[in-house]
Amino acid sequence: MEKKNEFLIPVSGLALGSHSFQYEISDDFFVGMDYSEVQQGRVDVRLDIDRQETMLTLHFEFKGSVRVPCDRCADEFDLPIESGQDFFLKLGTENAEESDDVAVVSAELSEYDIRPLVYEYIILAIPMHRVHPEGECNPEVLAMLNAEAEAPAEEETGDDIDPRWAALKDIKLNDK
Repeated sequence: MEKKNEFLIPVSGLALGSHSFQYEISDDFFVGMDYSEVQQGRVDVRLDIDRQETMLTLHFEFKGSVRVPCDRCADEFDLPIESGQDFFLKLGTENAEESDDVAVVSAELSEYDIRPLVYEYIILAIPMHRVHPEGECNPEVLAMLNAEAEAPAEEETGDDIDPRWAALKDIKLNDK
């Protein structure tokens, strides 16, 4: 199990200037997140922090893969992800969230937990449409889907009409 304190970055004790951190995200990270959409993955995270007097700029770079179900065949596969995100920590008197990518924290705060940010940014890197690379979907499922798509539509007969609606077929519309 990964250590939770691994994702605590120093705030008040961090010297002015640039600092870099490396993280290797594994399955344990995702299992530790409640109700995680992703349960498996390997993602390398690079965090560059630019510490200024009144603000910290956090620049995240993500590269790796997460295991997700295919939208076409429902088999799981490793989906490559790669993205970058910026987050800003403003130093103030009390904690507040200004927007999705800006938070105000007490200037006296000793550490800030980036674990939720790392998880959120990984999830945001996953595209809406998730399918296997061409030719790698489950052939049995594809055969079934193709057979369903090629099957001719069944012709409706008068016997198949719900008797409550049968009278509607005799209605004639006025042509104007």
